[in-house]
Amino acid sequence: MDDILTVQSLRAALGPCGKALTLRVLPVCDSTSSEARRLFLAGETAALIAAGQQTSGRGRLGRGFYSPAGSGVYFSLLLPLSELLSSSVSASCAASVAVMRAIRQTAGRQVRIKWVNDLLLDGKKVCGILSEAVGLGEPSHLIVGVGVNLRPAAFPPELPDAGSLCDPRTPRRVLIAAAVRELLPLLLHPRDGSWLADYRAYSCVLGRTVRWCRQGEWREGVAESIDGAGGLTVRSPDGSATVLRTGEISLRTV
Repeated sequence: MDDILTVQSLRAALGPCGKALTLRVLPVCDSTSSEARRLFLAGETAALIAAGQQTSGRGRLGRGFYSPAGSGVYFSLLLPLSELLSSSVSASCAASVAVMRAIRQTAGRQVRIKWVNDLLLDGKKVCGILSEAVGLGEPSHLIVGVGVNLRPAAFPPELPDAGSLCDPRTPRRVLIAAAVRELLPLLLHPRDGSWLADYRAYSCVLGRTVRWCRQGEWREGVAESIDGAGGLTVRSPDGSATVLRTGEISLRTV
């Protein structure tokens, strides 16, 4: 398998959709999203950063993302906001659909979406997505960071829910290019909403009992629906409904 990941090979895989993007390919970096932020502060407005390994990969809520060499796809996309997103949740939801489609196209695997930004295969997390608005004052740009566990990997014991696509054949540049082609129209026109049908269809939480934490207290309810901005409506045992627009949920019940 030809798995060369360079600026030249990635630009060739991207084709016309990559013409407006500044490309960076790094063997190792702290975090592709941190590198995207540095490029933004240096004056870049549209860039794609990919790395073979991250030493400080970042997930949601300040968590790390395990990013060893030789097994994963790690990239971040920096774009100007042509429209203001209603929330970072909707950006992460739209990005989840784009990466899900890219995985299906290239690796032939159908993953499911766990609200808000995780992709699961057989109940194991194989992809994490982190969306962040950046700007000098008002938010003007969006950074979407993506980590996909593409190859088989030995995950540390503190990550019992981590899994892999176990795909030894798909070149990393091919998956990155497919994801970017899917991502660009959704992020440049965030109010389109065309991603919602797939987000709902491939959700692994709707109809299931979930737990969420609010003000230090864990609560439980049934996930009922996902609204147009990606908010998750859950119905508590007392009949009350709550719309979650931030935080995370657990599919484990007590």
